Amino acid sequence: MKTILSLLIFLTIGYTSQKKQSIIEFQGKTDLEKYDELIWSGMLHFKDMDFENSLSNFQAAFKIKDDENATDYFYAAAAALNLKLDEIAKNLIITAIRKTNASEIYFDSFKEFNSFRQNRLFSDIKADYANFKSDYINNLKYPEIYKEIELLAEKDQKVRTDGSSKKKMHKIDSLNIERLIAINKQYGWFDKQWLLLWHQRGTHRDDNYVWNYFRPLINDKIEKGELRKSYWARFDDEKSISEGKRVQIYGTYWHNYDQFPVENVTKVDSLRNSVGLPPLAYMKKVYDIPLPNGYKEKLPQEMYIKNY
Repeated sequence: MKTILSLLIFLTIGYTSQKKQSIIEFQGKTDLEKYDELIWSGMLHFKDMDFENSLSNFQAAFKIKDDENATDYFYAAAAALNLKLDEIAKNLIITAIRKTNASEIYFDSFKEFNSFRQNRLFSDIKADYANFKSDYINNLKYPEIYKEIELLAEKDQKVRTDGSSKKKMHKIDSLNIERLIAINKQYGWFDKQWLLLWHQRGTHRDDNYVWNYFRPLINDKIEKGELRKSYWARFDDEKSISEGKRVQIYGTYWHNYDQFPVENVTKVDSLRNSVGLPPLAYMKKVYDIPLPNGYKEKLPQEMYIKNY
């Protein structure tokens, strides 16, 4: 009896110590940084088919931020399905729709669900998908403004795919960005507007009315931990590529390393870490991206978080 009791105490202390260690590692980090580290670990465990630790990491991340990304919820649900925890999987998928506006097309095409689509939860969710989507819109602070930004994004895409002239494209971009500035001044920041800002990327470090408004706004949000430090990484890679250097700083154009090589392959992971991006070895492990020539780094094992 004493032996069993001692073992239980040892296991409890061991678990508590592991938990404290994870908390200590998170000290001084923003909620977004904590969230991302748990998601990265969850994805690594998922790829290793360690679905229990994967699900645990995802659930811990959602306790920090519950409205970040539909993909994270879907992978968490897939981990639960592999553990035969269908009710948990169902709740995760429904939450993804209600909290992140996960599209029905994405739900239907997410490949990690394919082995489980005969499970009843999928037909149940399909039957109520429109209602779950309505919950997302109805819970927004400014639903009409959200819809307006969606319409601006649709105009942005339409003019780029319908054969319109560059003159018309620039006109639409100008009208869109003027309205977007007005929206931000009156209603605040909307994550949905990223696409509209991306199409202003060529001048994001320049002195102009668009970025003189948005650059300090974005930097302030990064400083407060409300936006990721990586926000500018792809912008900076694009600028480096387009201004004649033809090289990437952070390696965000994963499938173009032959055409646009990484400028400093020995320091790229350090540069990525400085802006809150995972190492390229992680991208290879999780997304099977091709690595740039000369990259020899191994996946850091400390990225795995267990028993959180």
